[in-house]
Amino acid sequence: MKFGFIGFGEVSYTLSKILLSYGFEVLTSTEGRSRKTKDLVKSLNLTVLDSFEEVAKESDILISANSPQSALAVALKYGSLTEGIFLDFNNISPNTAKQIENYLTDEHFIDSSIMGRVSSEELHLYFSGRKAEEFVANMRDFIRSNDSNHDVKVNIKVVSDEIGDVSKLKILRSSYTKGVSALLVETFETAEKLGLSEDLWEILSLTENRDFETASKSRISSSNKKAKRKYEELIEVLEFLNDVEDKRKSKIMALATKEKFEKLKNRNNKK
Repeated sequence: MKFGFIGFGEVSYTLSKILLSYGFEVLTSTEGRSRKTKDLVKSLNLTVLDSFEEVAKESDILISANSPQSALAVALKYGSLTEGIFLDFNNISPNTAKQIENYLTDEHFIDSSIMGRVSSEELHLYFSGRKAEEFVANMRDFIRSNDSNHDVKVNIKVVSDEIGDVSKLKILRSSYTKGVSALLVETFETAEKLGLSEDLWEILSLTENRDFETASKSRISSSNKKAKRKYEELIEVLEFLNDVEDKRKSKIMALATKEKFEKLKNRNNKK
């Protein structure tokens, strides 16, 4: 079974390492990619083709891991070229997932997500769609038949046979995690101005848990470094929340979180 990747960042890199460890062939292309991406691809034993069109045509399972803003365009351009299954691991809205389904049909598209940290020792993969149960059953059989030791434990779950259900879950998760991140960033921006950062870390660690400071500093760092991507994902979050209830008071926190990440994104652009 051949897995192909359109785009090659942290998600693609992590999934590729796992797939290779199980004996799958992994395809991608460095067409039009940066030197950093090319070096990342070279670090793994991948099959590198000349173009992403070739990757799409040669893959049994084609995976998109780019950004929410480009997800639909990638699905339309490359998803239509594969005769196998198309998986989208971007934080797209349920509406975008439905648009992809309408174009590719549920015969070729499965709603997909990684829940939790991408680089953790356990990878949690969630799927929904008419073909999800069959796809997951095949993957589980292959994993069971491969008795080698692996650094990462892979947990796979089928949520439902409806395209969009996994997207709803990852959008709701995204709304929560980014809201917490925005609150942390803002709180410690104020604490630093007051010269009370160290004391506040100590107090909140007592209130939350011993690992709070380490985890929170990592969250703040990620929020600053990846502000643009998180801002784009929040656009998807608000699109979904608008469909659920088109009232401002029902999404005050999400709107404020989007505004915070927009400011962080703009600040990064000025550097």
